[in-house]
Amino acid sequence: MAKYGSSSVAFFCVDGFNLIGVTTDLSESTEAITEETNSLGDSWPEHTPTGLRRADLTASGFYDDASDSSNAALSGSETSSRVVSYGFEGNLFQAAFLGHEGAFGGTYSRSVTRGELHKASATWTVTGQKDEGIILHVLDTESSTSATGSVDNSASSASGSVGYIHVTGKSGTSPTLDVQIRHSADNSTFADIIAFSQKTTESAERKTSSGTVNRYVRCDWAIGGSSTPTFTFFVGFARG
Repeated sequence: MAKYGSSSVAFFCVDGFNLIGVTTDLSESTEAITEETNSLGDSWPEHTPTGLRRADLTASGFYDDASDSSNAALSGSETSSRVVSYGFEGNLFQAAFLGHEGAFGGTYSRSVTRGELHKASATWTVTGQKDEGIILHVLDTESSTSATGSVDNSASSASGSVGYIHVTGKSGTSPTLDVQIRHSADNSTFADIIAFSQKTTESAERKTSSGTVNRYVRCDWAIGGSSTPTFTFFVGFARG
C-alpha cells in the first residue's frame, strides 16, 4: 500500500488559482445525511439515511495579497459557486484527484498574531457532488498542440463522465486554448466526449457527459495565438 506525505500534494486549484504555495492544511470530508426515525416506545435512537450526502472542504495557510494568490482567490466570494480541484498523490498522469463544483466559501477568515506571518483560512460547503477521478493532463505548461497518452479502463462504462480543467497561467499575444477529453473503443479512433469552452485567460470549468464512455480516454489540446503562446493547465476526469 502506498503512503503519501505533504510533498505528495500536487496542487490546490480554486477557479484557476493554484494556492499550493500558500496552503499549509487541507481537509475534506463526506457525510451521509441521516434522519432520526425512532418513535414512541423505542428504547434506543434509530437513524435512517435520507439518500443525501454532503461534502465539506477546509483550507488554511498564509495570507498573500498577490494577484494570483490566496486573498484574490478567496476574499469576497463566499457566496459564489467555485470550481475546486486538488490532488493528494502527486502531479502525475493517472494519479488520483478530487474535484468539486458548487463549492461555496461559507467562511473566509484572516488572522494576525504578533511575531508571526498573517494567516488565512476558508471553509466550503459543497452543494454539488464530490468527484473522484484521475489526472489526464498534469498541471504543467504547454506551448504547442498535442495530446496525452490514453488511459485503459479495461471496459466501457455506461454512466457518463465528468471533466475538470484549471488554467493557472498564460503568455503570448491573444493566446487561445481548446481542450477536449476524447474516448475510443479501439485506442485508435477517438471522438470528443467533453469539449471545454475556449480558454483565453486563467479560469476553471467542470463539464459532464451522459451515456456510454468507451474503454480508452485521453486529453487533446490546441494552442493558438502569437508571440510564443503558452498555457499552464490541469485536466481531471472521472467516470460516472
